[in-house]
Amino acid sequence: MSRFKFVCGCGKRLAAYDWMIGQVVTCPKCGTTQTVPTPFQAEEKLAEMMERGYSVTRRKIGIPVDQGGPKKRTMVVLAVVGAVVLLLAAAVVLFLSFLK
Repeated sequence: MSRFKFVCGCGKRLAAYDWMIGQVVTCPKCGTTQTVPTPFQAEEKLAEMMERGYSVTRRKIGIPVDQGGPKKRTMVVLAVVGAVVLLLAAAVVLFLSFLK
């Protein structure tokens, strides 16, 4: 009785045993029903998702790799630009105080 993992269409990882192959199960995340695949079919689907650019991390299978990337980069860029503007403003104030 070996246990294997397969992936729902929504990206949720599900676990099944050999005796469950062919049975219909409901995904706890999205509520869709699907038939438990064989371990070979589960590996094929995972490989297909990897080819389409999806992550294969332990907790986030099915989430595109670059999802959230641009937003995080934007936040970092805004923080850096904000820091530079603040430093420039402080330098201008300091320079103007020396001119008086």
